[in-house]
Amino acid sequence: MWLIKRLVFICLALIVLNKNAVFSQATHSPYSIIGIGDIHDLGVPASQGMGGLGISNGSYWYLNNVNPALLYYNSVALFSAGIITETKNIQQTGFEPYQAGSAQLDHLAMAFPLRAGKWSFSIVLQPYSSVQYDFVYDGTVPGSNNSYVTRNEGSGGFNQLNLSFGGLIYKGLSIGVKGTYLFSSLKKEFTTVVSDVPLPTYFAVYSERQSASDVTIGGGLAYEIKIGNNRLGLGLTYDLKANISGSYFLRLEQQTLSGGVIFADTLSNNVRRYYTLPSTLGAGISYGKTNKWLVGFDYRTQDWNVFEGSVSSIPENFDRSTKYVLGGEITPDVTSINNYAKRITYRIGFTYYETPYVVNNTHITDFGINFGWTLPVARFSTLDFGFQIGNRGTLDNNLIREDYFRVYFGATFNDNRWFIRPKFN
Repeated sequence: MWLIKRLVFICLALIVLNKNAVFSQATHSPYSIIGIGDIHDLGVPASQGMGGLGISNGSYWYLNNVNPALLYYNSVALFSAGIITETKNIQQTGFEPYQAGSAQLDHLAMAFPLRAGKWSFSIVLQPYSSVQYDFVYDGTVPGSNNSYVTRNEGSGGFNQLNLSFGGLIYKGLSIGVKGTYLFSSLKKEFTTVVSDVPLPTYFAVYSERQSASDVTIGGGLAYEIKIGNNRLGLGLTYDLKANISGSYFLRLEQQTLSGGVIFADTLSNNVRRYYTLPSTLGAGISYGKTNKWLVGFDYRTQDWNVFEGSVSSIPENFDRSTKYVLGGEITPDVTSINNYAKRITYRIGFTYYETPYVVNNTHITDFGINFGWTLPVARFSTLDFGFQIGNRGTLDNNLIREDYFRVYFGATFNDNRWFIRPKFN
């Protein structure tokens, strides 16, 4: 076990030091062509079983990544890693349904107590936004009888490295701060062929790459009140509006059918660009009994009307995004020795997300049902599972509907002996 933990730590360090590490390829969605793609949820797989609930509810067993003020719950050294897999059925009126599948690394994280039960520090690497789509459409060139076919492809996204610090300051009141380094890039490519006589002879390729490299700041507050044997939790998070520095690359090419380049022109060669990202406000309330049961509600909102900096060849409209999360968990008997099933934590949650996308004057919404469980393993470590069944979009107004099933899997090692090699006399 000691060797495994050291190898995991080395892998995490190498990935953190590799600025070009790619995480943002999980969501296969035509809607991710808009802006900088789909925004990633901060919750680790355990909290995803409750829809990502975590603004007001802390846990000793998994990383408290949603609100840094709750990091003090992680009172022993922690390592956490997770992955996401997804299957999706994409539909549009007049077209055959399209099946898509994808997977990615969800997060890598470490947390260290600075003073057990009082103050803690964490470092988390995970996606900020995800871009992944590939679709084809056709039409007629205005003023002519020629038709065209265009293929749109996109990949990548922005990653985030979060450094957080949080702890108790007075009788149930805790505070946390978070610094986020955004980096990496996303790529969008449009390939068009126009009918010719007797056959098309070349493609027109429009390629753009947008990158980011800058820091944002956020923080959180939490307050816990004991009511008999139960507790009432209140939480608040806020990420500041940020102007993120980045660069933009744009290139036009004329290619033969075999892939040879006839003509190329670089219109923007890593020109400096700034992205205005909206502030994020979150609030939560929860009630329950520690290590027994819990119910909670989270609310998050961002005004994407202020978003600037994305360069796209398609019209883009944004609105305020709002997410509502209702979830809960129950552990029958965390101390049970004879019945393992009683030590498992069972979770369920519901999410309703008004995305920032406005397409054909329609606000795109997302509804999901979540469930999951945590399996205790050696000592205080766990295997965490979260599942989500949901749909996004609509078939109205010639739009796209996505029916999806997501699986979140994570492993959490809680152990103060990580870096102590056992010795025997």
